[in-house]
Amino acid sequence: MMKVRCLVRVLSYLYGQLKACAASVLIVVLVTIWSEIPQCFAVDEIPPASEVTILAVGDITVSSRMTPLIERKGAGVFFEGTAALIQSADVATASLNTSISERGEPRYGIENPFRAAPGVGRALANAGFDAVSLATPHVMDFGFEALEDTITELEWYNVKPVGAGTNAETAKLPAWVSVNGKTEPTEVGLLGYYRVNEFARYTEDPIAYAVYSEMIEAVKQTRTKAALVIVWLHWGSQGRSADESIRRQRIFAHALIDAGADMILCQQLHTFGGIELYQGKPIIYSLTDFIYDTYDKQHSHIVIPKATFGSGVLKSIELIPILTDPLKTPVRPAKPTETLATSESVNQFPSILTGEPAIRTLQDYQRRCAKLETEVIIEGERGWIR
Repeated sequence: MMKVRCLVRVLSYLYGQLKACAASVLIVVLVTIWSEIPQCFAVDEIPPASEVTILAVGDITVSSRMTPLIERKGAGVFFEGTAALIQSADVATASLNTSISERGEPRYGIENPFRAAPGVGRALANAGFDAVSLATPHVMDFGFEALEDTITELEWYNVKPVGAGTNAETAKLPAWVSVNGKTEPTEVGLLGYYRVNEFARYTEDPIAYAVYSEMIEAVKQTRTKAALVIVWLHWGSQGRSADESIRRQRIFAHALIDAGADMILCQQLHTFGGIELYQGKPIIYSLTDFIYDTYDKQHSHIVIPKATFGSGVLKSIELIPILTDPLKTPVRPAKPTETLATSESVNQFPSILTGEPAIRTLQDYQRRCAKLETEVIIEGERGWIR
């Protein structure tokens, strides 16, 4: 009898072990099967494609009149009020309407030549700019030596120059900015061109001039390698009619988008325009002066656009209102001239507007965009194009 009871205990123990073993085997089998289920049956959604934000500001024009300030405070003082905003974008770009050098002589016939002291390139980099267009009216005011120094300083601080080069061929090459994406880097290609009022003034300077066929071909070639293509087009001198100039620019801008560009920045001296959406892509008609030496600005209340793209498609444009001049400085309708009111001691560099002035600035821009059939929605102290 004792032997039977012992046998029963042994069999019960073995049965329990077999059950435990079977459960373990079952768990392993289920895990294996689950891992083999196709992705289409997975519970988690596919993560969204990476987004890229592009921010642009207008002309940055600095001359030797600003050198005493740069020596005392550093050129970084220009961007103290906007650096955090500029750094918030994946790609930040500007129109640099000056050389950065201590070499060269002012060219004959230029009434107000501009040349910035060394240090501006470092300030641009520290502020967050990734690329600047040098296809601008004043970049050659002090000749090739000053341009060469400008390119050297910008490249030293990893700010990509576009639209000018050491020769005519390098001036036409795109600048590349790599944005770290969720899966792989996103390559953004930038091109820059300058068009004077008359093509008869074309020179041998190493600047990318806005020759229609060359621009179209360059955009097509850049499109083959870039996730996004951005084109700067500086329209030269301030025209008698900003509306008339914008109508001419639209021909170029539409053609560049048809060729494959994703964003066009049509800058014109001292001119403030709006934004047009063409084929769902933004054309920004002149961001006016961002920094204009010690002169009084013709447009002291402006906006900075920050566009968001997802998988190459425009998602939205955030419009940030900016003050570029001291509140007590009047904005004259005529050409800016130096006065005691615009001396270095009272100069205020760009800063973000808040409160009622921000709303009024956005309402003004809303009207400018409406002329181009673009709707701007104002939410708080920001404008949006969606």
